[in-house]
Amino acid sequence: MKSICFAVILLVAGTATGQSVYQFLDLDASAREASLAGSALARTDDPSAFYYNPALTVSSQDRAVTFGYLKHILDFNGGYVFSTFHLKKEGYFGVGIGYLNYGSFEKTDGAGNQYGTFSAGDAFLALNYSNYLAKDFSYGVNVKGIFSSIDIYSSSALALDFGLYYDFPDNLMGIGFSVVNAGRQLSYYDGVREPLPFDVRLGISKQLEHLPLIMNLAFQRLGDPELSFTDKLRSFVIGGEFLLSDNFHVRIGYNNLGHQQMKIGLSSGIEGLSFGMGLKFFGYGFDYSYSSWGPKIGGLHRINVTTSF
Repeated sequence: MKSICFAVILLVAGTATGQSVYQFLDLDASAREASLAGSALARTDDPSAFYYNPALTVSSQDRAVTFGYLKHILDFNGGYVFSTFHLKKEGYFGVGIGYLNYGSFEKTDGAGNQYGTFSAGDAFLALNYSNYLAKDFSYGVNVKGIFSSIDIYSSSALALDFGLYYDFPDNLMGIGFSVVNAGRQLSYYDGVREPLPFDVRLGISKQLEHLPLIMNLAFQRLGDPELSFTDKLRSFVIGGEFLLSDNFHVRIGYNNLGHQQMKIGLSSGIEGLSFGMGLKFFGYGFDYSYSSWGPKIGGLHRINVTTSF
């Protein structure tokens, strides 16, 4: 019984790091962003971009929708839907829904007798608004409802995200800043209130002039009080997108802090490394990514289909 409960607690935590609840919110929300290790806080047109930086809806595709599937470790599954659209006078809007299903678990008593099963899962709903503060300078806000359940127990929360984005079109560069998951629980497990996975992020994107390559660099967990200043500098993610043609892109990313946290003992492998590719034809975009959690743990597979409406 204790081992089952302990496993569920770790799995609901998603990455099993940190002391906050709803750690599943730290998982990447699309194949494109995951292949870049979540580094794209600026200059991206992916419909899920506002999940990372709410101000990026101004550069997202108009009237676009992306459907994503996540194959997590141990046969856990997740799904995401993001859509963005522009209204000429009102501004830029986005809607996102995501869930993570941990499957079924056997109920046992202290003697090991089985008496049924239970399930566990997490979900969120995000509503986005973005607009310009000045030429090439935008802001954005997300309102998120969050829900989690284990058997007959549940927990919910309300969170806000805020972001800024400054575009340098002549230099093919952008700078993004976001504050995510600022909020509080509305209901709690066992009556204990826990903090949300609050984070502050800063990133830069640059398309190289003489190479078909977009480079992204971002710093995450800048608002984590448990990390020293040096650790915050080490919590960087980097990604590169090779524009091999208008219809075929190859991507690679690296999460440095994830690499340090997921390696086992003194061994070091491809923990924190991600890669993927994107194809476009007949009005549809198809994206795939693989994110490594190390050879002893496995990896996460994601697939997305994007189109316009």
